[in-house]
Amino acid sequence: MIWIAGIFLYWWWVFLFKDRLELEGVEQAQQDRVPDIGSLKSWNTLHQAMAIRGGDIEELKKNYTKSKLPILIWYGASNVLALWIFCPLTLGFFGLLQGFGLGTWLAGVIIWIVVMLVGTPFLYRIGGKSAETAYLAPLGLEITADPSLDLDGVSNAAGGQQLILDGAAIIEGERHDRLVHIETLGKRCLTVVQSNLPEFDLESNAGKLTPKKGAPDQVVAALKSLRKAKRWQGIQVFAGSQGIGVQRHSKGTNMWLYDLWLAEYLLEKISAG
Repeated sequence: MIWIAGIFLYWWWVFLFKDRLELEGVEQAQQDRVPDIGSLKSWNTLHQAMAIRGGDIEELKKNYTKSKLPILIWYGASNVLALWIFCPLTLGFFGLLQGFGLGTWLAGVIIWIVVMLVGTPFLYRIGGKSAETAYLAPLGLEITADPSLDLDGVSNAAGGQQLILDGAAIIEGERHDRLVHIETLGKRCLTVVQSNLPEFDLESNAGKLTPKKGAPDQVVAALKSLRKAKRWQGIQVFAGSQGIGVQRHSKGTNMWLYDLWLAEYLLEKISAG
């Protein structure tokens, strides 16, 4: 019982405090710069860093509890079920519980399992809606129906490459005073950040980003700091008069966040030079 209680308490600490403590630890970072390469170690660390630098940290705090509520309810219900299963057995074993029949115990287990099975889909729907807001709003982004950027400028700069994904979900917003446009469709996604850049493009050779043509010296130098990694597999980068676009075809979910970081990282290096 002590061992089980320890597991329950550990996960309560994770759900209630761990992420918030990590957030407070990185909140002191300079908010006007793109997160450093160290933020790429996980999606969660990158999301937090991107919310702090270029996003809306207050929105991240506000949505934290709301996004956690469904899993807290489900986990709390699981704890109640575990207590109902183990406590009567333990108390009965030591002769501390009298008049508590096996039928009552079994009926309680079955009823609570049914309640959890029925309630889980509702919690999933609530969690899905909360999670959508929780991970987009802190980044300064939202799902929208109409694109705000002239993507043809980026497409034409890339030598006529077709970047726009027909029928894709569209995410838009503003970060670092630049318009951001993201399209996702299945395994494909396109991320465009508004800027006025010289024409150049990059390619990924098995996860290693290399300049293909006309890349500024600042971009070439910046790429040397990015080691070969699976997160860069299946992407192409195009830049032109309307901005920089990162096109991806990969199996991962929400990989556009890494693409958005890459676009902002390259833009910062170019502007700094």
